[in-house]
Amino acid sequence: MLRIVNRRQEIYDYFHNNGDCQQFFFDAAQKERYAAYYTRYAAYYTSMYLVQDTSESLLAHRARGFFSDPLAAYLEFWGVMQALIIQQDSISDLYEAVTSAELDIRALDSWQAVRTLRNACAGHPAKRDRPKNFPVTRTFMGRRFGGYPAITYEQWQAQGGISHPTVKLAALIDVYEGSGGQASGGVAVDEGAMATFHQAKMLDR
Repeated sequence: MLRIVNRRQEIYDYFHNNGDCQQFFFDAAQKERYAAYYTRYAAYYTSMYLVQDTSESLLAHRARGFFSDPLAAYLEFWGVMQALIIQQDSISDLYEAVTSAELDIRALDSWQAVRTLRNACAGHPAKRDRPKNFPVTRTFMGRRFGGYPAITYEQWQAQGGISHPTVKLAALIDVYEGSGGQASGGVAVDEGAMATFHQAKMLDR
């Protein structure tokens, strides 16, 4: 999460220390000409807050770990997963606000791995996301599912029976965030944020 925090700060510092960017968004004389950009700026600053809030919260929780109370830990797990999804959506919105182009998260394997885990553990993956020839699958989280080193959930699959997949949650998040130093899919968050930072410099030209 530190890479995302640092890149978010670079983007923030550039925008708020650049007079041309401020004039671009706030000059009343340009209101009609740049009306579309006011909407983009709203997307920019709300996304910046969401990226900051999710990053700092995920960092704090990672340092503390899950509660020993299984019921509290259950809610925490879903909070972590939802924070990751909110963060992805916010980075995507931030990228679009600055570059006017959509960030294709479907091409980012590490992002999709987070979403796949969230959907799988929910017990009822969206049917539209699964090919029709995939077997019916149902899952649920047990009371003692684990923690950041690894989580385990129970899965029932038609024609496959019951299994207990294990996922290294901390490693999954690290690859997503980019600090794991893995292949291109793993550093996509960092690269996407840096692309946003460099594209931001084009706004005042």
